[in-house]
Parts: sequence; structure tokens; C-alpha cells
Amino acid sequence: MASTPSNRLKLTPSNSPYLPHPARSPYRPKGPVDPRLSLKRVVGTNCASPTGFDTVNSSFAYIAGGAVVVVDVDGSEYTQRFYRARPTALPIYSTPPLPYSPSTPSQTPKANDSRNRSALRESTYGSLDWAESPTSSKTWTSRERIKAATCLALSKEGKFLAVGETGYAPRVLIFSLEDNSSDTPLVSISEHTYGVKAVAWSPDSKYLASLGSANDGFLYIWRIETRTGAAKLFQQNRCTSYIRGMIWVGSNLITLGVRHVKVWRVDDGQSTSPVKQKFTGESSAAPQPHQKTLPGRNVLLGNMIEATFSCATAIDDTKAIVCSETGDVCLFDDTDKQMKLTNVLESGFVTTCVTIRGNVVYLGGKSGNLTTLNLESFVRCDSNCVVTNVASFGGLFAMGFLEENMVTVDANRSIHIWGLDHSTGKVDLESHPIQIPGHQDPVLGVEALKRPNAPGADFYSWSGSGQVILWDTDGKIKSSFRVPLEEACFDEESDPVNQLTLVRATQGGKFFVTGDKLGIVKIIDFSTLQCVSSMKAHASDCQFITTYEDKTKFIIATCGRDRTAQLFHKMAGGEFEHFQTLEFAARVVQVLVPSADRVITCSLDRTLQVHDLVTKEGDPDVMAAIPSKTLPLKASPSSITMGSDGKSLFVALLDRSVCLFDLENGKVSNTFKCTDESGVESVVLDSLTARPATDKEPAFLLGISNTDKSVRIYDPQTGTFLDREWGHTEAINGLALIEEDNSKRKVVTAGSDGTIMIWEMDLQDPSWGAATRDPSPIKDSFTVSRPTLRRVLSKAELAEFQRSSPSASGAGRRSPPRTLTKRRSIYNLASTPSSKTPAPSLQTGPALSIAEDTPTRRPSADSRCASPPASPKAKVRRQPSLPALNSAKTRSTNNLRAFGSLSMATEQCCRTLRAYRKKLASTDPISQDVLAELDQELRLTAVALGDRATRSKAMSDHMLNGLLDQYSERLVAMLDEKLRLSYRSTSDQEPESPGIAKRPGSSGSGAGSSSGST
Repeated sequence: MASTPSNRLKLTPSNSPYLPHPARSPYRPKGPVDPRLSLKRVVGTNCASPTGFDTVNSSFAYIAGGAVVVVDVDGSEYTQRFYRARPTALPIYSTPPLPYSPSTPSQTPKANDSRNRSALRESTYGSLDWAESPTSSKTWTSRERIKAATCLALSKEGKFLAVGETGYAPRVLIFSLEDNSSDTPLVSISEHTYGVKAVAWSPDSKYLASLGSANDGFLYIWRIETRTGAAKLFQQNRCTSYIRGMIWVGSNLITLGVRHVKVWRVDDGQSTSPVKQKFTGESSAAPQPHQKTLPGRNVLLGNMIEATFSCATAIDDTKAIVCSETGDVCLFDDTDKQMKLTNVLESGFVTTCVTIRGNVVYLGGKSGNLTTLNLESFVRCDSNCVVTNVASFGGLFAMGFLEENMVTVDANRSIHIWGLDHSTGKVDLESHPIQIPGHQDPVLGVEALKRPNAPGADFYSWSGSGQVILWDTDGKIKSSFRVPLEEACFDEESDPVNQLTLVRATQGGKFFVTGDKLGIVKIIDFSTLQCVSSMKAHASDCQFITTYEDKTKFIIATCGRDRTAQLFHKMAGGEFEHFQTLEFAARVVQVLVPSADRVITCSLDRTLQVHDLVTKEGDPDVMAAIPSKTLPLKASPSSITMGSDGKSLFVALLDRSVCLFDLENGKVSNTFKCTDESGVESVVLDSLTARPATDKEPAFLLGISNTDKSVRIYDPQTGTFLDREWGHTEAINGLALIEEDNSKRKVVTAGSDGTIMIWEMDLQDPSWGAATRDPSPIKDSFTVSRPTLRRVLSKAELAEFQRSSPSASGAGRRSPPRTLTKRRSIYNLASTPSSKTPAPSLQTGPALSIAEDTPTRRPSADSRCASPPASPKAKVRRQPSLPALNSAKTRSTNNLRAFGSLSMATEQCCRTLRAYRKKLASTDPISQDVLAELDQELRLTAVALGDRATRSKAMSDHMLNGLLDQYSERLVAMLDEKLRLSYRSTSDQEPESPGIAKRPGSSGSGAGSSSGST
């Protein structure tokens, strides 16, 4: 058998002559990450039966989530130690394989395939081989790492602690109590498939019994090396009944449960001493002896055949007290191996726990009863053995005795340490006990409370029943109160459906703002514990509450499942007023008020909304939220928090990533996946908290993940994974960061398992920079974490590449647009004798320089002499305006044009014309011959462009109209104006001045005049 669930798969056997060459993950760090979070205090417990509680000497232990808390009591003081093991923790000693185990594994285990898991657990490969496997990071998933401690047992001499787990591939862990708090077990046993129901040490601590759940059905007896704690399987058998408890009576093991009491006789004759392994994963070379089955016999129940036996305790090596849920107290007598069960008396209440101290038997009930019996009279089967009957507890789940104290675990998840009367040796119930408090119900949230405050608390928590408790970091209750809830019952549900969902405190804890499941928001004054305001804010659950308070303003913002966000503020007179409702298209996940002039919300429609808070001039009590901007998200958000600079926003998304938004420009400045130390698996973060960097500590982003029930720390700038820790076995409902006066930080988490865990954060490490930035693949992740490049071209930009036009050159023209004049069709102009131009003159102009690869179309002489029928397009088409021609969307890209092409020549011509137009504003004289030559060239150029437009489909009519209108008419008009200014004396005799209407027209200009006339 393998020592841990991690020793499951081996690609290259340990005895192979070839060295393995694993393909390491590019995101895997070079070394293990130093822990940054350490568990310092656990509040509450989820112990509900005697199997999760045990006492020895002056210490007792109980289960709390995924950890076991060992409490050492010294007078009126107590200290806590914590024992838990990560799913991948390697034990110091390994359990040797069974003789029938296969030599090689066959396949990867599945989540519900117990046969494959058993076969792979029986592999003899070591942990080193598993660590080098390239598929090791994918064998476990985040959900499979969640394990809960269900039972425990302390060895009689107080040297070892045994813990049973439930979850995927549950384990039996053996810890050494000589260590303070340990994360490394001595032994890890993974033979149970579905869960471990109970564990028990023999009186001499040589054997450990582990019983699986009803689905597992196996009972194992492990022989323990008392010097080291190494374990070896000794005997085993099936036990398919539903078991409630297991105890040792001498050398025999007794299991009890539903209509079941059975004695298992452990044979100590043929056992061999286990051999200590030098290396983890090394198997013993000696042949294994034949293993006998653990024999067992059922006890005859008689008239108690329908009873469910809940608890038991041993009197001596042959006798024990067995109790049932209905209150039957029975004596089990195994003298001469007769196995006789006698019903002595009825307690009259549901019995949940029993223990013995001296000559007194203590019975505890679920209703809070505590009854004492005389042990000597009970052994004689005297029904009048009851001494006292006290009903002053809130329900007892477990109890036990220390050297000078009695410890009880009640239904409120609280632990009380009672003193003993030294004169009589009995429990002193009149004195005030030492209390280790806890929440009665599952904890629904936790928030930090800044000091100074009246009760001197560091944080507060709340439960669904309306109870709010204020704590300090030592786990002591400073104050508590109950929020009154309005009850509401529906026809299909008889029980009330309302419960407290949210609590937020203002600065100093002056006011507490609460929200319940019915959408009612209440404001409670902590000094008087009176409700000063109650408002029906939402139609259903209140999802989030945030507050903002400064010297002049007090703002409250809430959001609910009704797709709205409500805004409240405190008026000058002290009253709270609702001033606006913000409606959204989807449910609002969270709302923030980071400053007095801004409200930020995020909703499930993958949007982030920013509103500006404004006040009316002259009336500061009148406020309103004005929409400022809406930012799109690539996935639905789960949590948001402000950055340390107040200008950025962290958004956790359901696609298991975190984005950093710059609120000034609305752009994503960084994004990263929430991966683990291997860089493979990612999780969804919630309850984000960000802190800036200091001289001693780097910046960090803190959050919780219900994917694997962990607390995680990331670098907010690079997204580098820093640390994570487990502890809760159910949903984590809240996280609070507490900053103490000594520059230390503590993290508080609360879970639905009824526990509150206080962690100490230590980021002060001189080698921090090297530890987080040493692997080169992590540096490459900087580029990976950047947003994906996107540059989608519009249709106008794409059309520019398909139909390149020189009209974009007119963007540099600064002259104001002129009024367009109507003109007739080109065909009408061509029909008049004065406007006819000989065909040879058209072929000898600049049109010959146009590229010859364009198709030509020669119109017939008849078509030029008579007007064709009017085109329907010409009737509705209008000449485009000059600003539309100068739009930036029609600009061409210079670097995409080839040198020497027609487009390049056109662009050069445009630049020359622009430069020439600027020079016309000067007073320098111009020769009349030069002006006449320029006018003739412009006319011929216009004619050539018109011919090009009729022969080629590559030029748009709109571009041609603008081109002709801009460069033909405008330039000729400017030349005419220049001539009139230069030759005022001869203005009546200018040869070409009235020729604007007589010059040869082009198809483009004709089309423009036709459209203008219509």
C-alpha cells in the first residue's frame, strides 16, 4: 500500500536503471513557496458526537473544519495547537504494502471508482517518483483536495493523535503530540474509500482501530510502533452496519450503532514487530506472513433489537456502559467471554455522551440534561443508582474529564471547561467556567471593525438567526446583540424563510446596517441597540451593503436580487433618507462607494457601471447619482475592490481571472489567471482585498476561493501566486483583514461549518523579490497577462484599401466651404456647339498618363449628341459636402502605396497644388502666359479624370464629385480672382475669365450638376 494518496502513479519505477526525464510544467516554480499564512486561533467546532472529541491528562482535542485543535489547560489559562495535513503532505513513515497488492498500477483513479483507487494506493513507488511525474499536477483537482476531519482519538499516554478524514481519498493521519502545531503527519493511511467514521487507540497504545463509513464497510486494526508511531496493518474485516461509536474494552474492540453491538477479538499471538523504513516509499524486502481475518461476534440485544446505540465507555477490561438514543443505559459484561448486555435503567432523555470519573458515571443528553450515577450500584444492576439530575446545559454533544477539569461541548458549538471541587472531587457547576465560544449557527459573514471602538473588538460575525458577535483576535467575545427579524411564511413553506444575510458597521461601530432575506435594511444604533431606521429596500434578498462616511457625508448603498441598487444618505438633521434607485438589466453583484462623489456597481450582464454623485447647489441634502461610464467585462464578475491608489479597480471574474481597470480612462491595465503554485489549476476568487506595498512588505491581493475552500494571496501587479491555506470544509462566507498596531496583519475567515479561523500573515521576507521573480516562465507570464490585442477596422477603413482615392488629400485644405452651384448634365453640355471638344484633343492630353490596365469604354457619337434617359440614381443622389470628403475615415495610409504608382503621383500632385494655393495669397506678380498655361492644364486634367471615371469602376462617383469640385472649380476661381487683381485695367478684355461655364466638362462634374439640379 502506498503511504499517501499522492503516491499513485509512476511512469519510471524506482529500480529502473534509467533516470527519468519528466516534462516539467513551464509554470512550476523552482522550489516550494514559503508559507505566508499560519493558523493562530480557531473559534467554534463542528463536533456533534463523541467520536470527534477526546481527553487525556490535562489536554483535550476536538475537530474544527479540516483541522484538529488540541487545547492544553493550565489552571484558568489555556493554549491551542493545530494539527492538519495538506492533501499532498508526505508522512515521515510509510505503511508497507499488502501481500496481495498489484505490482504496477493500471490507470488513473476516478472520482467514484474505489477499485481503481485501491489498486493505485497499493503501489510501492515512492514520493520522489511521483513528484517527478509530468502528470502529477493533473491527478488532483481543486474539489478533490477538500477534506474534513470527522473523528479523532488521543493515545492513553498522550503521545499520539489519530485523525480520520472524509472526502476524496480519505486518510487516517497519526501526529506526534510532542510537536506544537504540525502540518506533517508521522503516518498517512489511505485504505478507506469513502470516509473514516471512527478511530480508537487500544489501552496500551499498541493498536489503532479505524472504521470506514457505511459505504466503505472496512474495519482495520493497525499495529503501532510505540517509539516512532509507524503503522502496519495487522487485521481487518468487513463491518457494513451503520456505526455510531467504537471503544476498546481490554484487548477487545466493540462497535455500536443502529441495532448493532459487536465484539471484535484482536489476536495478539502471531503479530510481528514492524520494521522502521529509512526512506519514504521504501517497501520491506522480507516476506509478509499470512494475515488472519479479524474475528467478530454480534451481541444478543433481546428486547432492544430496535434500539440505536449512540455512546459507550469502558469500566474495566471486561465491562462497559452502553447507552441508546431512547435513554436506555445498559451494562455490557464480557466476563468469561459471555458477551451479556443488560438494560439497567432509563435516563428519560436522549443520551448523547457518557463518561466516568472515579466512582461516578456522567450521562449527557441532547436536551441539556446531566445525570450522575453511582458506579458500584450500576455494576450491581441497581436501577436506583441515580445520584443527581441537572438540566442546565444547552445540549451536550460530548464531554470528558481532565486531571482537574471537566470539558463539555454543547449544541451552541461552544466548549466549557468546568472546575472540580477538591474536597468532594465532583464537578463544581456553580463556578463560572472557562469558555471557548462559538457560533450556534453557520457563520454567514465576517467583517473587520476598526479601532478605537466602544467594545474594543477587532471584527464581528453574524449568523442567519440574527445574532451578531463582536470578537477580538484572541477569540474572545467582547459584545453581542441580536437583530430583530420580521418573520414571513409562504403557503408552501411552514417554517419562516427570513434570515440575516448582511451586516456592515460604520467607523468606530457607531451604527450597524443590516440586510435580511426579505430585502429589509435596518440601521441600528450600537449605543442603544435600537433600530433608528427600517426600509424595504429590495423585493428579495439583500446581496451587498457598503457604507461611506466622512466629516460631512454618510452614504449607504445596497444591492439585491431585484436588479436594483438603492442609495441612502444621512441628512443634516440626523435622519436617513432614500434618495435614488439605480436600475440595471441584470442582478447587481456588488456596489462600492469609494469616495463621496462616485458609486461603482457590477452586474451579471458583464458590465461595470460608474456613477457620479452630485448635490444640488445651495442644498447639500439633495443628492443624485448620474451615469458616468459603462465598462464591458469579458465574464460575469464575482467580486470587486478598489486599488490602493484609489484610481484603479480589481474585478474578479467567473472565468477564474482578475482584471485591473484604470477608472480614469476605462481601460484594462492588467489581467491574470488565479492559478496555484503549479500554474495549472485556476479558481474563482471572492471577497477581494488589496493593500499597497510598504518598505517591509510588497503589495498583495487577498481573496477566498470556494472552488477548493482556500485563502489565497497574489501579487496584484504581476499576478504571481504567493500562498494559499486550507482549513474550512464548507463554503467560506467571508474574509476580513485586520491591521494591528504593531504592523502585523491577521486574516479572519468564517465558514458554513460553524468555525472562524484567525490566520497571521507574514510577508516581511528579505528574499521576497528573488522568491517571486526567479523562474523565467513567470517573467514570460507578464506578456500573457496582458489584454489580447484587438484592432477591428471599420467598413470605411477597409473600403479605403480596396478603392484608394486621392480625395483624402483634401483633408489639409483650410479654406471654408463654398456654396455649390447647380449645373446641367454633361450630355447637355456636350450637345451644344460651343462646348464640344474634338476627340483628338482628348487623346493628346494628360489622360495618356493614366494606367493602361484599366478597362475602357468608348461611348458612341450618338450618345454624346443626345441626352440619355435620366438615371434613377441621378435623381436621388446629392453632391457630398466638403466636410464629408475631408473625414479622417477616408484617409489613405502612405506606407501602403508603392513608389512610382498612379496613387503616388496623384498624392504628389495634391501636395503641389496645396503649396501653390498658399502662394497665391502673396502679392508677387504672375505672368499672363503662365496663368493661361496653368488654366489649360487644369482643364485638360479635369477632362482626363472624367474619362478615367467613365472607363474604370474603381473610382467612386462621390469621390470624383468632390475631387472635381475641390480642385477644378476652386483653383480656377482663385486664378480668376488673382487675374482680376493683377490686371484691373484690362479686366473687361480677359480671354478666359467667362470661360468657367464654357470649359470642357467631365462626367464627374456633369453628374454633380445633374444631381444638383434635381
